[in-house]
Order: sequence, then C-alpha cells, then structure tokens
Amino acid sequence: MFKVVSNSICVSLWIAKRLTLFCREMIQHRPYTQKVDVYSFGIVLWELITGLLPYQSMTAVQAAFAVVNKGIRPTIPIDCLPVLSDIMTCCWDSDPDNRPTFSQVVKMLEAAETEIMTNIRRARFRCSPHPTATG
Repeated sequence: MFKVVSNSICVSLWIAKRLTLFCREMIQHRPYTQKVDVYSFGIVLWELITGLLPYQSMTAVQAAFAVVNKGIRPTIPIDCLPVLSDIMTCCWDSDPDNRPTFSQVVKMLEAAETEIMTNIRRARFRCSPHPTATG
C-alpha cells in the first residue's frame, strides 16, 4: 500500500487506526478504482457531521471484518439532514459501481448548499466536543 522509508511504526499505526476509511475491495486486496476514495469521503463526511470516529467500540481489525463480512456502516444521527444522509449512504455503497463519481458528489453538495447552510445547526456540524452558547 505505502512504501515507507522511515517512521514505519508511526505510519503503520496511523493506517491501522484509519482502516475504517477503507472499503471492502481495498480491505480484501481486490482491484479498485477511484470509487474507494468516494467511499472514504462518505466516512469522513460522517465524521464531520458527528464529530466522532466510526466504530469506536471495535478494534480496527474488528471494524474491517464487520465492514467486509457484515456490511456495517456508521449509524447516521436521526437529526442529520436527509440530503447529507443520502450523500453519505450512496458514497459508502458496498458496490463500487453504485457509488457516485466525485463530480457527482460535488454536484450533490452544490445542490444541497442552501439547505445545509440554512439548517447548519440541525446538520450537527461540530467544531468542538463542547458547543458554546453562541455556536
């Protein structure tokens, strides 16, 4: 995956902790396309919306096993904007052919911009674990 010249332990730990960003085809070492990055974007979007890391109750290996063999995905908060929920779920579809391209993701985000901006509090974007009275 990566050619590491130095700091291999640090890089290996980072990769293990970020294994949750990887989709089934990458974890299984199958051929893959740019759609793996779309999958990862869907997971990162979930992280931005929730302020959490996915599968916190599992080790990286357990999470990878569950993604590949059980098809688990992070739980979408009930107060998440439906448009953002739709973007996340189509990005992390188990079939890479069903995932959108990044151009399509950009169009979906642009189309949703007004709804996102007018409902930013409901969308649950958090900059810190302790919201302030003004934020």
